[in-house]
Amino acid sequence: MEKEQLKHHILQRIENINDMNVLNAIQSILNTLENEEIDFNNINEVLEKEDFTDYIKEWVKNM
Repeated sequence: MEKEQLKHHILQRIENINDMNVLNAIQSILNTLENEEIDFNNINEVLEKEDFTDYIKEWVKNM
């Protein structure tokens, strides 16, 4: 999904929320993200490089 489509989809979902507790939770999350200045690009690069093959093999073996 393109950036603008994703933003539009998120805004539509937020506009449909009527519960103040949920809206306050979303506000807290947004405040935390702004304050923490998380580098999402770096996080995505780390996750893309991490190999979960051994973990998945062990999980399947234990099923």
